[in-house]
Amino acid sequence: MKSTFLLLTMLFVGSLCFAQKEKIAESESRLATMEGADFVSEAVLLSDLYLNESMFDMANRRAEDAYEKAKSIGHKNLIASALNRRGKALEKMANGKKSILNKAYKSFEESNDYTVDPIERIENLQHMKSLAEMLKRPKDVEQVNYLLAVARGENPPVLPESESTGLFNSKKKRALEQYRKLQAEKLNIVQEKENLAEELSELTEEQQAMRDQQETLIDLLAMKEKAIVNMSEEQIKQELMLSEQERLLDSLTFTNILDSLELSQQKMQLEQQQSALREQEAELALQKTHRNLLLAVAGIFVVIAGGLLHRFYTIKGHNLVLEEKNKIIQAERERSEKLLLNILPKAVADELKLSGGAETQHYDNATVMFVDFKGFSKISKQLTPRELVSDLDHAFKNFDKIIEKYGLEKIKTIGDAYMCAGGLPSEDKSHPINVIKAALEIQVFLDQWNSSKAKKNEPIFEARIGIHTGPLVAGVVGSKKFAYDIWGDTVNVASRMETSCEVGKVNISDSTYERVKDYFVCEYRGKVPAKNVGEVEMYYVDSMNAGLN
Repeated sequence: MKSTFLLLTMLFVGSLCFAQKEKIAESESRLATMEGADFVSEAVLLSDLYLNESMFDMANRRAEDAYEKAKSIGHKNLIASALNRRGKALEKMANGKKSILNKAYKSFEESNDYTVDPIERIENLQHMKSLAEMLKRPKDVEQVNYLLAVARGENPPVLPESESTGLFNSKKKRALEQYRKLQAEKLNIVQEKENLAEELSELTEEQQAMRDQQETLIDLLAMKEKAIVNMSEEQIKQELMLSEQERLLDSLTFTNILDSLELSQQKMQLEQQQSALREQEAELALQKTHRNLLLAVAGIFVVIAGGLLHRFYTIKGHNLVLEEKNKIIQAERERSEKLLLNILPKAVADELKLSGGAETQHYDNATVMFVDFKGFSKISKQLTPRELVSDLDHAFKNFDKIIEKYGLEKIKTIGDAYMCAGGLPSEDKSHPINVIKAALEIQVFLDQWNSSKAKKNEPIFEARIGIHTGPLVAGVVGSKKFAYDIWGDTVNVASRMETSCEVGKVNISDSTYERVKDYFVCEYRGKVPAKNVGEVEMYYVDSMNAGLN
């Protein structure tokens, strides 16, 4: 029972992670096509999504992009929002480093200078208080407490005069002005409440007057009903007189009916004579009908024969059309099969077709590769949306060819990032070597492509590549828009290898190094902290061993 509950919990969390990552991918795609204030709003939203996923480095990047764009268009509210997200990301990334904590404090402080939103102002001040306490700056804590009290509409604490000078003095002045404004608004609300009470009293009096009028109308209605009852008695007397007159008329009518009966008997005798004549005419008509029936039967046989012949040729034509449609259906089925295999691995696609679902698989040993372009936001500003998408399409199609050459599985693209893996869904002992070969070939392709782009004075696409080997979970989740995905610390460490890499190089973890050190020349470059794993040693792959086949 406990294991079932844990499995259900893992599946539920996995579905949430998949939905969140899908939102991030969609947002990254939209961001690449946006400009101006729309770009800033989308970048701020994307920073929030990365914060929720604990991807603080990416959250900081998108907050920086939003800040630069908002500053260039001079939009103060958007500048404040971008600085707020940058402060949150830096605060999470700090790990106790004072220099980064100071940058986070400065971001929240600058956000307060731009914002006009009271809720955002209070949030900024709360973060500033927490950071001031971590940095052990008691004076800043007292000053922030003062500003927080004013922002909440409370009586601010009294500060020593020595602490009310310089930059804080101007902030205190603005805070006091805001406090007085809140007090004035409070008085206005009290006055409006008193006015509403007076209006309620007047409405109550009007309601009582309407009730009195209602009672008067009820009395009048009762009087009218009584008058109607009296009128009904007079009408009854008139009805009796009318009934007597009708009785006299009925006696006259009865006499007329007797006369009519005599006339009816005479008419019946005439009708009997006419009926005998009609029987003779019917006999003649019956004989004529028999003759016409024989002619009609012969005509029907001719029509049926013609119909059968027509149906034969019609069915033959339908069979030809049906045969052509079956060919079209078969071609469409093969096309759908090909599209499904482009989305999912063949083994997973076959399982989905047979059972309508696919079991999630655990792999003890798989290798994950992340590829990400340097300065993609800057490149997106230099190209039109059509040119940007065309270049990304060209790069990713060539990546697809390279990884297919080495038997790797493409997982997905997230904005300008590309992720693939080796050792799944079919196990392959040489997958770490194949992944590194593919990574080196990708860098060679980018070098050649960038050379041709540089000659045309076009922006170049330089990439960082990170690789890690370890256990992970892979499968298909959800019931719509199936997508094959992978989860686990191995994915996070591979991403960390990519962000810690220099452009044009391939950065691998010690786990991957131990499996390929006999095949490649590698350069040790130190350790990097990774979430849920600790510090991971890293190596740059310089070149393939000359003796490698």
